[in-house]
Amino acid sequence: MEVVVAVQMPDVARILIEQLAYVRACELSEIEATFSAQGDIELDSKEGQTVAIRAELVLDMDGLIRPEDQTRENLTTVSSLVALVQRRRSEHERGN
Repeated sequence: MEVVVAVQMPDVARILIEQLAYVRACELSEIEATFSAQGDIELDSKEGQTVAIRAELVLDMDGLIRPEDQTRENLTTVSSLVALVQRRRSEHERGN
């Protein structure tokens, strides 16, 4: 029997923030402070792609980033990446 544990969205944001710190090669506390102060963090699209791919591995969500997702709206803030994960999870739960 396979056990599936759902990752809550605040945890997804945390995972994305951790991956962003790794990609930027800076302290996690620095990224957390920025996120806390600003409520979001802007990324360039290449950085967003890299963070999303790393999160895909951590979350075990193969196919998280699709060709149609390669847009500025999906990849340039932490909150847009959280929304993308939410959409993909919803699709996966519906069997798409």
